[in-house]
Amino acid sequence: MGSERFDFNDPVWDQSRYIGRFKYFAWITDPRLNFVPSRCLDQAKNLRTLYIQKREPPGTTREQLLYAKKLYDSAFHPDSGEKMNIFGRMSFQVPGGMLITGAMLSWYRTIPALVF
Repeated sequence: MGSERFDFNDPVWDQSRYIGRFKYFAWITDPRLNFVPSRCLDQAKNLRTLYIQKREPPGTTREQLLYAKKLYDSAFHPDSGEKMNIFGRMSFQVPGGMLITGAMLSWYRTIPALVF
C-alpha cells in the first residue's frame, strides 16, 4: 500500500462539483451490482471492517478497496449498516422502475389509448 491509507468515508470524487456527484451516483447505481452474489457483498463488508481496524490481508490493493467500497455503499444501509434487500438498493431503482412503468403501460388499455 502507499504511504496514505484509503479512507472509506471520503468520497472518491469531489462532491462540490456536479461532475463529481454525477460520477459517484453513476458508480453507485450501476445495474450490474444487482447480480453480485450475497457472499461477495459480505466479503466486501468484511474487507472494509478489517481495513478500518488496520487488520487487512497483506497485499490488499487500492482497486480491491475501491470495489469493496462500491459494493458496500450500494448494498448496505448507510445508517444501520444492514444489508438491504435488492428492491431497496440504489442499483435496482432504474431497472426496477422501468419494469414497473412498462407493466403499467402495457396493461393500461390499448396502444391507441396510450398514444392518443
